Amino acid sequence: MSDMLVLDAALEQQRLAALHDYQVLYSEPETDFDDIAVLAAQLCRTPVAAISLISGKQQWFKASVGIDDPCEVPREHSFCSHAMHHGEVMQVPDARLDPRFADNPMVTGDPYVRFYAGAPLVTADGKPLGSLCVIDFEPRLLTPAECAGLRTLARHVMAQLELRQYARGLDEANERLRDADRIKDEFLSRVTHELRTPLTSINGYLEVLGDPEVPPAENHQFLDRIRRNSDRLMALVDDMLLAAQAGHTSLVLDRSVIDLAELARNAVTRNRVLADGRGLEIAAETTEPVMVRADLQRIGQALERLVLNAVKFTPRGWITVAATVDGDEAVLEVRDTGVGISPADQERVLAPFRRSADAERNEVQGAGLGLSIVKAIVDAHEGTVTIDSDTGRGAAISIRLPRHDVC
Repeated sequence: MSDMLVLDAALEQQRLAALHDYQVLYSEPETDFDDIAVLAAQLCRTPVAAISLISGKQQWFKASVGIDDPCEVPREHSFCSHAMHHGEVMQVPDARLDPRFADNPMVTGDPYVRFYAGAPLVTADGKPLGSLCVIDFEPRLLTPAECAGLRTLARHVMAQLELRQYARGLDEANERLRDADRIKDEFLSRVTHELRTPLTSINGYLEVLGDPEVPPAENHQFLDRIRRNSDRLMALVDDMLLAAQAGHTSLVLDRSVIDLAELARNAVTRNRVLADGRGLEIAAETTEPVMVRADLQRIGQALERLVLNAVKFTPRGWITVAATVDGDEAVLEVRDTGVGISPADQERVLAPFRRSADAERNEVQGAGLGLSIVKAIVDAHEGTVTIDSDTGRGAAISIRLPRHDVC
């Protein structure tokens, strides 16, 4: 294929993309466009006028007057497919005498087109979409004033398209703002609850410690509970700070060569007491070193959140933490037999402050930061997070990182 053909194909793809961005192709009739077609016919004293848009293989009328049955026309038979590249108003005084159209079925047969004039519809950056055209069944020419008027009306067509696109953009932006407000409100409510619960517990135990009738032997037990609730608060604050950092700047990484298999075994050892307390089995599945160049602390944070999530959402059964090699990728996977994540929620739970519908419904504790932090850490390592799950059948969440070969 020649360079020119490749260039033409690329330009056509850009033109079609611009046309589809306006979301007007094959849409319902609109008065504003119908009125422009009527004005064009009256201005140019022709029985037919139309706003035509050229898709890949068809010409389609957004608006028309004087056409009993507006329908699609094959692009190879379209006058407008020529006019949209013309720059100025393209006039065909007598189609029977024009080699481009003499054999056209619309010239040799019904509706027996003789005269055609089309003003191109072009985007601000020069992408041709179609034309505003007028047609007559007798040979003729437009006057200079009629040509100028047709060009002006063509610009009005483009202005209408731009206004609709702008309005859609505003609607989408407003919806995003409303969604952001809902997320903010949900987050503030959830975080307030997450903060209040341990603070209430800490205050309660402090009051008990101040009671002189409490046996000193029980003070250590109360202090231990205060310490656990304090750790819970600190973990929440750390998560919020990490989420804020990931949301505004790239995470700063201190990379070194680390073994994901060792990281997996350590995570299982560290969380075994927690899992045992929930009646869960937890095990590491590793057979060989799995080396990556990564930030040990950050990847450890990501894995810890996956394990804690698995414990939180697994009422019974088991959890495995595996480190494997898959081609050029190193894979850390946490698999459980828990409540699972529906396909509809799998993208949602990776966003900050968002939780699955099941977590909301069952009022499971959490601020909705865990998986979004995992994704931020993995993204900073040029890796990916994948979720294989469905409601009621457990979950397998994988961290995939570029593998590091050790010589």
